[in-house]
Amino acid sequence: MKVFIYNDTGFLNDYFFKSLCLIYFPGESFPENDDGTISASFKIKGENGGFSAKAEITTPYAVSFAEFNSFSLKLTLPADKAGVVSLVAGKAFLAAGEKIFGFVPPWGHLTGLRPVKRAKYYLERGCDGEKVAGLFMNDYGVSKEKTLLSIATAKKEIEILSSVKDTDCAVYISIPFCPTRCDYCSFVSFSNQKLFKLIPDYITRLCGDIKLTGDIIKEAGLTPAALYIGGGTPSFLSIEELSRLFFAIGENIPTENLREFSFEGGRPDTITKEKLTAVKKGGVNRISVNSQSTSKSVLDAIGRRHTPDDFFSSSQMAMEQGFSTVNTDIIAGLPGDGKETFHKTLTDVLGIGFQNITLHTLSIKNSSVIKSEGGLFDPVGKLAGECVSHAGDLLGEKGYFPYYLYRQKRTVGNGENTGFSLPGHECVYNVMMMEETSSVFACGAGAITKLVSPDKNRIERIAFPKYPFEYLKSGKGVGEEKIREFLLKG
Repeated sequence: MKVFIYNDTGFLNDYFFKSLCLIYFPGESFPENDDGTISASFKIKGENGGFSAKAEITTPYAVSFAEFNSFSLKLTLPADKAGVVSLVAGKAFLAAGEKIFGFVPPWGHLTGLRPVKRAKYYLERGCDGEKVAGLFMNDYGVSKEKTLLSIATAKKEIEILSSVKDTDCAVYISIPFCPTRCDYCSFVSFSNQKLFKLIPDYITRLCGDIKLTGDIIKEAGLTPAALYIGGGTPSFLSIEELSRLFFAIGENIPTENLREFSFEGGRPDTITKEKLTAVKKGGVNRISVNSQSTSKSVLDAIGRRHTPDDFFSSSQMAMEQGFSTVNTDIIAGLPGDGKETFHKTLTDVLGIGFQNITLHTLSIKNSSVIKSEGGLFDPVGKLAGECVSHAGDLLGEKGYFPYYLYRQKRTVGNGENTGFSLPGHECVYNVMMMEETSSVFACGAGAITKLVSPDKNRIERIAFPKYPFEYLKSGKGVGEEKIREFLLKG
């Protein structure tokens, strides 16, 4: 289905209303003309020094509308004109949506990828937890569960970042290749024989960019605190390719002060004891082995080409290598998953003894197989929400705490992705990425360098070409001049 937006407000742009609509319709697209099977109409008018908003949602099955005015809005914290208008429009939209779907999404009408950043902002400026909770629950309609999760995560992020120095930075290295592509995936990862033939040349080019990046970091007087090799599936590389990569890193990136060196092992069917030995020898102290689910029927439904036994075996091998932290990812809301199978996945990973567990909620990406085929997931996401809540409770009982969190636009049930950790096993790189308080240098196809100014008030993003073919054709040192100008000239 498609959602057509009638924006008759004169105050807010379509992007804001599309973000609202994705709360209830995560898998839908937005046509430019009036041929959608769903429509959302918004009107806002000023009256007596305030504003009133009307939202109307029309679907093939039901029509509902609701109104809300700013005189009913008792703000917890002051907001400017645009802020008040968006709050009024958001509350009207949620009221209309609740009439159709019978529930209010857990994040209310709070949009944006980083809700914790908002909580952290106010906590750092002297607001207590009660005031921040009022902002989330009263102003944005966020549930008590997600409000407390945001505040707890924000406090942990503040603690983690307090030990990150102004001269610290992070490094990300992209390996955008996978043996096969999962049905929910839209990452810049590639899985066919023609592209696999690019890997030797890709590693050569990548090693050159690693050298250049190391030179710039040294010239700028920065110190890498975290290094992350991600993908794709980095463990898809051969032993020889891994050796070349780690040699380039060791020769060029200052690693003597690294707090963590992470390697996204990813797919269990690509992990071997020999590769784990090479990774450990290369200096890695954190590794991930990602299950997503330990149910064979769910793995089959999402095109995941490994078995639960592959995951159990690879996890055991990783544990035996002596990495300081072993992480796994699980996803709530996958096609074919249910409360019992999700609970089994959760108890399986807890039984293995992972020190770090990332809990994702299924996101419906535009270029994914799930999105193109349709009908394979529950767009309302009530079941996914229940699974996420259950996981948060159980992880908390077992001593895990949330330390970073982000949201995506097309997440079923308006959910989120949260990193949980046992004490001392948090991933500093993830927090640095989320909060954007330190520069992150990136190498490889699809990788994005984020430069943060010393006063933290300016961020510059410089992207490498998205696809391996383009990356190999591009000139050496993409963005080098801009990076040097930002860091060395101010």
